[in-house]
Amino acid sequence: MNLDGEFSDKRRYELKRIFCILLVFISGCTTVNDFKKMSSTERARQVCERQKNIQDLRSEKKSLVIAITNSQADLARGYKIHRQCQQVKVYGSATATCQTTGLQTSCSESRPESYETRCKETPVSINPDLERQNIQSWTQTQTAVDQRSKIAWNLCFTSVEKMTPEEAYKHY
Repeated sequence: MNLDGEFSDKRRYELKRIFCILLVFISGCTTVNDFKKMSSTERARQVCERQKNIQDLRSEKKSLVIAITNSQADLARGYKIHRQCQQVKVYGSATATCQTTGLQTSCSESRPESYETRCKETPVSINPDLERQNIQSWTQTQTAVDQRSKIAWNLCFTSVEKMTPEEAYKHY
């Protein structure tokens, strides 16, 4: 940096180069040359795996699967478990530190502090009919999400598969 607060051309080039290297690293270390080496099918798979709408649909499905699984477990158990957690300060073992100055020794004691999470689980009654309705609703939603996911995947895949490696890389 010079006296005016501006970067020299050399420093600007170095920063640009570092930024480009970071960008390649963040993007999964895949380059246009890598895309050129792939088949059109591999390129399409790489691009479509990273599409936000496809990732969102997969995330939605995962949430539905978790909700269904939890609700089925609650039904089997006969109640839900409400979990309430909080951070609690805990103290470690006491340690003494002594310092001798001349003939006099003085000691001080300390206890290291840290925090740990402590949870309390409380059983909560459920309405079995409501749980079954929820499971049925979530299952129907999951089927719809699966269908939307397949459509989104097929649209992405067929369009990217036709692209040149350079075009596909721009969508990566």
